[in-house]
Amino acid sequence: MRRLINDTELTELVATAVRMMDNVVDASKFPLEAQAQEAAAKRRIGLGVTGLADALLMTGLRYGSEEAARQTEHWMKAIARAAYLASVDLAKEKGAFPLFDVDKYLASGNMMQMDDDVRDAIREHGIRNALLTSVAPTGTISLYAGNVSSGIEPVFAYAYKRKVLQKDGSRTEEEVVDYAVKMWRDLKGDAELPDHFVNAQTLPAMDHVRMQAAAQKWIDSSISKTINVPEDIDFQSFKDVYMAAWDQGCKGCTTYRPNDVTGSVLSVSEDTKSEVVTDKNAGDVIY
Repeated sequence: MRRLINDTELTELVATAVRMMDNVVDASKFPLEAQAQEAAAKRRIGLGVTGLADALLMTGLRYGSEEAARQTEHWMKAIARAAYLASVDLAKEKGAFPLFDVDKYLASGNMMQMDDDVRDAIREHGIRNALLTSVAPTGTISLYAGNVSSGIEPVFAYAYKRKVLQKDGSRTEEEVVDYAVKMWRDLKGDAELPDHFVNAQTLPAMDHVRMQAAAQKWIDSSISKTINVPEDIDFQSFKDVYMAAWDQGCKGCTTYRPNDVTGSVLSVSEDTKSEVVTDKNAGDVIY
C-alpha cells in the first residue's frame, strides 16, 4: 500500500512553522531602519519545502511523471491552505499586517484560486503576513536533514563521498547517501532500485518543467528550480524547454548546461563500476 503524507499532521506542522517565522520578523535585526519598517509593514515570510523528490520516491511515484505532478500540487496546496489559515489565526491574535487591504489582497493572483473558506476567513479577520510561501534552494539545509533531496529538485546522485574540512585544516572523507535510497536499502538490502528511482542525470528536461509548474501553482512568492539539460542539447530542443515553461505559466526558467567554457560544479563521468560525480569546487567524489 502506498504511504502518503498525513494531511492533518502536515497542517499542524505548517501552523507551527508560520508562527515561528512570523516571530522571526520581530526578532530580526536589520542594518537599516528602512529595512525594518518594510519588514514590519508587510511581515513577509517564506515557508517552503525540501525533500520533495524523496517523498515522491517513498510513495512509489516517479519524479516528473504526471501522477507525481498531481501529488506535488496536492501537497503544495495543502501547505498553502494551512499557511493562510494559520496566518489568519495570528491576525485574530495580533492583528493583520499594517498594509493589509482586504479587497486588493483577495484580488491577487494566488488568492483568486484559493478555496472560498480561506478567502472568507481572510475577509472577516484579515491575515498576518502579506506573502507566506516560497521555494528556496536548500542544498546545505537538505544535507543537514539527512541528505534529503534539495527543495523541489530531483535527486542529483544517490550516494557520494564528501570531503569535510576539519578544525586542524585536514579533510575527512564521509559517505553521504540519499535519504530515500538509504531507506530502500535498509528495507531491501542490495536489491536493485525500482524504475521510479530517477535522478537529475537521466530526467528529461520537460519533466523538470512539469514539476516546477505543479509546485509553483500555490507559491505566492519566488521559487527556485534548475532544469538540467545535456551538454549536447540542440538549439531547438533548448528553445522548447523555455517555450514549455512559458506555456505552463512558470514564474521563471533556469537551465543548467555543462560546457567546456564554464565547466560545471558537478560533473558526471563513468568508470568500470559506477557513475562518479565530482564536485570541482570542493573536491567531492560522488557515486
